[in-house]
Order: sequence, then structure tokens, then C-alpha cells
Amino acid sequence: MERIRQLRNEKGLSQAKLAVMADMDPATLNRLEQGKGNPNLKTLERVAEALGVEVADFFPNEALQEALAVWFQGLSRRGQGIVEQSLREGPSEALTKEAIEYQNEMRTLRQIRGKRDIFGRDSDKLAEAEEEHQEVDRRIEAMLRQDIGAPEEERSEARGFKDNRKSYEIEEHEADAS
Repeated sequence: MERIRQLRNEKGLSQAKLAVMADMDPATLNRLEQGKGNPNLKTLERVAEALGVEVADFFPNEALQEALAVWFQGLSRRGQGIVEQSLREGPSEALTKEAIEYQNEMRTLRQIRGKRDIFGRDSDKLAEAEEEHQEVDRRIEAMLRQDIGAPEEERSEARGFKDNRKSYEIEEHEADAS
């Protein structure tokens, strides 16, 4: 990612110094700056924090919108999986931990998404991905409230998702058939 190299140079940092600040191997940072490999969100967050910028600053308009759409779609599938596993197996410490990690990733994604107006209009793909994500995010919130001892009204809301999931699967099946 050339933009990381640009920001590093603007700050007057060597690659080695930035690698130390971001708590990563200098060779990994070198590959990242060259656009090689596929960095995960946590790696990008560490580099952004060390540079004093946001992850969104690494991406131009089109790349940002494409990356956001891909992240939304991936996180929506992951979130849906967490909800479905919770409905099948009941609450567990591991599942609650995974749901909290999911929410932390979503916070970062929302911060990036908040900057999109600087870069221009949303793409259709990004808008669709955001819509798809909203219901999954609401389900994760409800699941966590249930797992950590929320009031009864909120727990019953989370249990109600089981019925919603069945109707969602029927709608999804009908959409696939047409």
C-alpha cells in the first residue's frame, strides 16, 4: 500500500521505526508497503495507530468503498454464523467472546464508514452490504444482552430471532428459486 509509505515518509519515520511503533516485524511492514500479502484489519489498525491516522486514510475513494463492502459482507456472514450457533447450542463463553470481537471490528468499520463522505458518494455495492449487515448486527446485540444477563424483555427479543430466522430462510429459499 503506497499510501502507508507516503504517510510514513510525511511523518519522517523509517520503516524500522514504524515497525517498532506498530509492534510488527519490519519485513511484514515492507511487504505491506509494497502491496504484497493480504493484511488483516488488526494489522492495518496497528499501523494506523502508530502513524496517528485512521485506517480509511490508507485507501483512495474506490478502494475504500470496495474494501468496506467486502468487510461488511464478510462480517455479516460471520455475525449470522454467531447468531445461528448461539440459537443451536445456547450461550457459551467462547461464543460471547467471538461476538464481542465481532462488535469491536464493527466499531472500526463504522469509523471508516463515517469518513466516506470525504471520499464521495457510496457505491451501490457498499449500500447493499450495509443494509445486509444491519439485521445481523442487531441480532448480535440481542444475543449479547441475553448472554450477559439482560432484562427479560431483551432476552425475549433475542429468543424471537429464532422465529425470524426461519422466515428469513424461507424468504431466502424463495429468492433462490426465482
